[in-house]
This record gives sequence, C-alpha cells and structure tokens, in this order.
Amino acid sequence: MSAAAGGRQPMPTIGTPKRFTDDDGIEWTISERDARTVPGARGPRCLIFQSDEAVRRIWEYPAGWRDLLNPSLIALSWGC
Repeated sequence: MSAAAGGRQPMPTIGTPKRFTDDDGIEWTISERDARTVPGARGPRCLIFQSDEAVRRIWEYPAGWRDLLNPSLIALSWGC
C-alpha cells in the first residue's frame, strides 16, 4: 500500500464497492472503509459516497447497506 498525499496511508476498502445513479443522473460509488487509523474517527468504519462532483463520509449506517434501494442510498448519503 503506498502512502497518500501528506504521508498518510489510504483507508483500506472493506468488500466490493457499490455503484448507483441518483435521481439527477449522477453516478456514485460507495465504499466501506476501515477508519481505525483515522485521527478523530467517529467509528471503526465509514461509508464513502464519491462522485465527480462530491465526496460524502457517513459514520452511522445499517449493516445491510449494500441491499438498500437507490432512494434509501440517496437518503443515507445525506446522513438521513
């Protein structure tokens, strides 16, 4: 694993990322990450929602997040 900018190690991905398209046609990739080495982390894992336009980090999410339908994924990406 190579060091990221600033000498930090990237957060390892857990499982296979999931992709979906929101109601505005924006394509998102969701990955679950190991956050145990992240300073100030709110938990041992987080979800990263990433598109060309934005990146969102979610700390509280259901264990079965990969099974959620698009409307629920969209709400989850906003922390709802």
